Amino acid sequence: MFFFLLNPTTWVCGNIELRALMAMKASLDPKNHFLPSWIINGDPCGESFEGVACNEKGQVVNISLQGKGLSGKLSSSIVDLKYLTGLYLHYNSLYGEIPREASNLTQLGELYLNVNQFYGEIPFEIGSMENLQ
Repeated sequence: MFFFLLNPTTWVCGNIELRALMAMKASLDPKNHFLPSWIINGDPCGESFEGVACNEKGQVVNISLQGKGLSGKLSSSIVDLKYLTGLYLHYNSLYGEIPREASNLTQLGELYLNVNQFYGEIPFEIGSMENLQ
């Protein structure tokens, strides 16, 4: 009989974060041209998820996908990446409105969405984010 010691918090968090990343991929790369390494049974904190970095606790803290040719709307599921400190999606072809839910990313310090095709107003709540520089 084998026993595996897993931190339940990391496992649950990782599962939620994996779902959020897969929803993000579905909305930004539905034809799987630019993010083929993002797979449903993959490990976002392993080497397989291009552009994703995690902290020592196995929580996604950085997504760096600038200039990847992504196109689509930014998924509101991004709110489930609650440990995110950096989001770099500039120089793509993202469109639509910036999700208001992004303002719930309380750890977010750097948000780069420039050189895309977003429209509408930047949600007021994003301007009030405490850690955003």
